[in-house]
Amino acid sequence: MSVSRRSRVFDRLLLATGNRHKYGEFLELLPRRAVKDLIFAPELPRTAQITEVDETGSTYVMNALLKALAWSAASGLPSLADDSGLEVEALGWKPGVRSARVFDEGRFLSSDAERNQWLLTRMEGKAGRRARFVAAVVLSVPGEWALACEGVCDGRLAVSETGAQGFGYDPLFIPDGYDISFGELPPSVKNRISHRARAVAALLDIMADA
Repeated sequence: MSVSRRSRVFDRLLLATGNRHKYGEFLELLPRRAVKDLIFAPELPRTAQITEVDETGSTYVMNALLKALAWSAASGLPSLADDSGLEVEALGWKPGVRSARVFDEGRFLSSDAERNQWLLTRMEGKAGRRARFVAAVVLSVPGEWALACEGVCDGRLAVSETGAQGFGYDPLFIPDGYDISFGELPPSVKNRISHRARAVAALLDIMADA
């Protein structure tokens, strides 16, 4: 499938993730005028499936690019991938690109709950709680081009988890201009101000102006 950068419409676009929470967010972030059918990677035919891509990059863009290129090559479809993380000033802007792969006491923390508790423990006794979410999105059209954009949402860390919306570190992150966490904000609000929303908006703007 050949798609010009001047084309604003994808009949089919593969979202290169196995995270259904992310898929739900991207369904809201990508207007139907731009993407008619957003395909969840695990729902592809088995012949188009690939094993999990090793996220060996040192930046969000590099990791998103690895995933987008791998999935677009395997499926033959335009593919969109993202990589994101939480950066905390008091921790030297960590965990960053390792946000979903935190290693603690000899093992990887496998759940959101474990990683959130790890972060709260690391923040004990620290006064500064400035933090930011960062996301990179990469759109790859197989054999033709790839386009990357980033988005940032500044805020602060809560002292405990609040809310059941969202996923990951959302219950701990309070965006600037609000007094409740991403875990409490309605999805309609989060999907307007989040790091991922800003990265997607930048991507769509470039596509529109190309």
